[in-house]
Amino acid sequence: MEVCYEDNPLQCVYVYDTLEPTFRDLQKVKKVKGKTAIPCGEYDVRYRMSMKFNQNMPYLEDVPNFKGIMIHTGNNPKDTQGCILVGVNPRGSNGIVMPRLVSSRDSFNRINDLIYKAVKSEEGVKVIIMNV
Repeated sequence: MEVCYEDNPLQCVYVYDTLEPTFRDLQKVKKVKGKTAIPCGEYDVRYRMSMKFNQNMPYLEDVPNFKGIMIHTGNNPKDTQGCILVGVNPRGSNGIVMPRLVSSRDSFNRINDLIYKAVKSEEGVKVIIMNV
């Protein structure tokens, strides 16, 4: 996940790794509930009350064929039902990225602070999903 600044969109800073379900080209295959990544695109972020976390959480708005997509903590693929988890991908001794996250709570708190400040100041926040 990178943070980019609206007044200079080329100035992006890497913040954290993310984890979400498998990418599926929804033009070619059907969505699998809880196991399909968010479609590529640009989405506004707003705060809504989460019953799961019992607090206001950042949600992606108007994601086609998806509802309730939020950014939250988690460490393993089973922790996401389509949401974006933030943290740090550990690497194995061979240097290969592991399919899990560590430091998720700290990572979420930091990114949530950035999102909250931008939303509160009415700058607005967008998440751009890309398949890389």
